[in-house]
Amino acid sequence: MYEDKAARKRAPGSGETPQLVPARWRGNLRGPSAMSKRPAAAVRRIREARTKNPDRVVEGVFTTAPQTHTPLEPHACLAHWADGTLHIQVSTQSVKRVAELAAERFGVPPERVVARAAHVGGGFGCKMGLTSDVVAAVELARLHEAPVRVVLDRDEELTDGGYRPGTRIRLAMAADADGDLSALAIDADNDGGVSVGGSVAALARFMYGKAPRRLRDFDTVTHTPPGAPFRGPGGPTMCWALEQAVDEMAHRLGQDPIALRRRWDGNPKRHALYERAAALPVWSGRRGGSGRFRRGVGVAAANWLYFLDPVTEVELTVEDGVVVARCAVQDMGTGSRTVLRRAVADALGLPEARVRAEIGRSDAVHGPVSGGSRTTPSLVPAAVDAADRLRDALGGSDVAARLDAAHGVRVTGRRPRDRRGFVTPFTLGGIAVGRGFTGSVQVAEVEVDTRLGRIRPLSVWSGIAAGRIHEDRLARGQCEGAVVQGIGYALFEERRTDPVTGRVLTENLEDYRIPGIGDTPEITVHFHQEGFEHVPGGGVGLGEIATLPTAASLANAVHDATGWRPYDMPIRPDRLLEGLRT
Repeated sequence: MYEDKAARKRAPGSGETPQLVPARWRGNLRGPSAMSKRPAAAVRRIREARTKNPDRVVEGVFTTAPQTHTPLEPHACLAHWADGTLHIQVSTQSVKRVAELAAERFGVPPERVVARAAHVGGGFGCKMGLTSDVVAAVELARLHEAPVRVVLDRDEELTDGGYRPGTRIRLAMAADADGDLSALAIDADNDGGVSVGGSVAALARFMYGKAPRRLRDFDTVTHTPPGAPFRGPGGPTMCWALEQAVDEMAHRLGQDPIALRRRWDGNPKRHALYERAAALPVWSGRRGGSGRFRRGVGVAAANWLYFLDPVTEVELTVEDGVVVARCAVQDMGTGSRTVLRRAVADALGLPEARVRAEIGRSDAVHGPVSGGSRTTPSLVPAAVDAADRLRDALGGSDVAARLDAAHGVRVTGRRPRDRRGFVTPFTLGGIAVGRGFTGSVQVAEVEVDTRLGRIRPLSVWSGIAAGRIHEDRLARGQCEGAVVQGIGYALFEERRTDPVTGRVLTENLEDYRIPGIGDTPEITVHFHQEGFEHVPGGGVGLGEIATLPTAASLANAVHDATGWRPYDMPIRPDRLLEGLRT
């Protein structure tokens, strides 16, 4: 579908600049949208480098297949009407937002809609709004005047649940005589079906210094189902192309790939991760080989914006000697309930048994969406502020001794402003951009079976710079899951659609392959906990930064093992075997 072998084999000095290539999808191109920096200078420098120093130019066409969200817990909703009030029990990442959208959609006052999300399960971005299961359940409940439950079965989930759009990325990168990044140009065609708003190329604006760059995203609009935000939207896709290009440039310049990234990257938090990664025994160990099984090690880096919900609130009420913390936030299994309870308990100096967290109801005080890595950095500071207010209301520091006589005392805390303020002076859809970037560096080790074309991940070291980690065990579980999801993106997952009818062909877990326990390598997570001292609580989100570089690090490891560069994702056995033959 995406093959352009001639372009990939074209000599670096061919004189062609990255430009929009008509996609072979049937549809219309909308765009471009761009977040470029001195685009004319970038193109000029790349052209000059092709003529004068072609060995310092890296070019390629990279593609990624659509990746389906595939939460094992499907979309589900139970709706019923009672005395003019709509009650919704729903698997959602945004319980407050769902209630607001339902009120607008069904013509009900906002105070007459109550949404609950007791247990959500996986979402990864596909349970962010008023999804089809909610609409169907509410409409049928109103029509029949009875409770109605709608649950997507597996083929419905894989068809209608959402997916990360496929992409075709044309990239050109040039280095100057000193080996520094001179220019970067990326054109990304995003195939999101009937949806628009791809942002793959734009994310390269924030990596590797201030060199001129032209970054353009194009939407290819077709009759297929719409894409949806997926854990780190555009990030793993951008890293797939950019981090392989940086790796290739390191080989061209005869430099260590970690050392080159450290030179180009001005982020001090990632510098600490590069130093850790370079000292790993696996990085300096034995590689390659000439037999059937070959071992390779690859590295990739990433960064991500720091998002938060600045109007998050936490309400604390003393009930029968127990502090009850309430907030309209939901727990997807990442531990929001635990994070809230422990933040309040620690701030008040109470045992956890004397704090109860009640979440997952839209009629509580405002809580953040579980998306954009904004939940914990919004929730914890609001909880601490509420605890401070409760201590003041009780008139002293010995809160435990005063609780039994304080039944009914209620306070509401709000997320304080960061010490240096925010990048955005406003809140858009419950989200603001804070100052500073999170960072990630991953080192992956693989074994490549050159006879069967199988790639077996052996180990992944994942370094994360996201400030203070509030709950270590929960954070490690989230980061390990992010690596597994990145392995699926790199090696297995490929949503296939009939080009004539638009029908999704990979509609079950036999045809759509996700990683299993046998595909999971040894995963080591290292947290660098400095750099966000200006944030209340000292920590920011890590759910997305943890998955961004995984696919690229695996691809670079495959190249290290075999000398063959994988341009198309997933790296299927047939693609690997064909690449080794050429």
